[in-house]
Amino acid sequence: MALWQKLYYSGMVLTMLLVVTGELIWLPDPLRFGGTMYWIDVIDELIYVLVLIPLLWMAGSLIHLFSDKQVGMRIRTSAVIAAGLASAIILLTIPKRLEYSAGAFILTLLLVFVDLLFHERKRRKLPIRNISIFAVMACFLLVMFWPTKYLVTYPGLTLNMNRYAHASEGSVHSDISGVLVFERPAFPIDWVYAKLFAKYSFEVEDLGMTLGEYNQEVRLMKEDANAAGSAVAFQKVGKGKGITSSGVRITAILKDSPAAAHIRLGDVIQQVNGQAVTTVQELTERMKTVKPGDQVSIAVLRGGQSITLQAATRPNPDDPSRAAFGIQVANELQYDIPQLVTYHDYLLHEGGPSHGAMLALTLIDQLTPCGVTYGNHVAGTGTMEPDGSIGPVGGLEQKAYTISRTNADVFFVPASNEAEARKGAPHLQIVPVQTLDDILKWLKDHSKQAGQLSCP
Repeated sequence: MALWQKLYYSGMVLTMLLVVTGELIWLPDPLRFGGTMYWIDVIDELIYVLVLIPLLWMAGSLIHLFSDKQVGMRIRTSAVIAAGLASAIILLTIPKRLEYSAGAFILTLLLVFVDLLFHERKRRKLPIRNISIFAVMACFLLVMFWPTKYLVTYPGLTLNMNRYAHASEGSVHSDISGVLVFERPAFPIDWVYAKLFAKYSFEVEDLGMTLGEYNQEVRLMKEDANAAGSAVAFQKVGKGKGITSSGVRITAILKDSPAAAHIRLGDVIQQVNGQAVTTVQELTERMKTVKPGDQVSIAVLRGGQSITLQAATRPNPDDPSRAAFGIQVANELQYDIPQLVTYHDYLLHEGGPSHGAMLALTLIDQLTPCGVTYGNHVAGTGTMEPDGSIGPVGGLEQKAYTISRTNADVFFVPASNEAEARKGAPHLQIVPVQTLDDILKWLKDHSKQAGQLSCP
């Protein structure tokens, strides 16, 4: 077998090895490097190993290019080199968006097979060896990546919250861990992994949207969680107003909405019949005085300008005695973040809001002299709500199991998720909490550094 062929096949073998490794990337999570670097930090660097695959194929193509003068072969190898180079460049320049390089990577693999098939046909009419290898490779990729109708949730990774977020005027005092779990469309191989490893769970997929839309939504959730956690943290240390609402944004207009002709998606309702509206709760209160079918005067902020509209109402489907516009709304929130907070963009932290509470705790710890953990290695999860309460999140069984594999002293979870968390790690010290203040009080009451109580 020629050297260029060995390089082609080596790239395929490396592809399969890295695919399997990627599926089981959570297994080494308890590893720590230098005390502060977690396994998720190392993954951000290891991602560049993927570049070896197109480089092997490009090297094989270059050797093949100079070993044969045939025009057709030169065209094929040149195509492999061009596609491989594109794949390598994308991987190197946008390493944390692997979907961007997937097309170029698959094209390179197909071109490699084309080159191998044509070369084998010089010796035999039917290139059975490379057809067989192609079939094995295709079956492997189908087993590893063919999406089913199920969603799988399985253990994930911890992240050092002080590496994830840092306030410009803050200092690192403590070890605070967030936790991520994997939730994605299940592939056939996942049922094999579920037999080999703990805490794999499956449910029928019902995203209600495309996978691309779902990914975009969770990325927005991550940005909102960053803002919410930061704003609440600064407010807790006496800096900033926290999270305030200046109106009610229209997030969806239902098909049968009688007000659809006048309102627009994104309008921010600020008044109803001359009365101020700053929150969804206030909007609900204002609508109690309106009868179904009445016309209502509403003042909305649209494109930076205040506009007064007449909007019709209809009976509320949940309570026909009450009026409704036929819209979905959310508070128009402002986040007061008086200092710069920088965030690390982890490859495997795609999105979601579940790190909000630990982000707030981390920034409070950074902005408080001597910190607020009192020597405890803290882990936790939960959303950060505007009033300082901690909201429920998903995947608690897998998250608790992930934390149980580390040296965390305590795992804070939303009170409503306590039972699920205990199911995932019965022997882990799990503390259910309802507010950020509950966490701060527990840490102070369970100090592992008595001298810290007198720290200014």
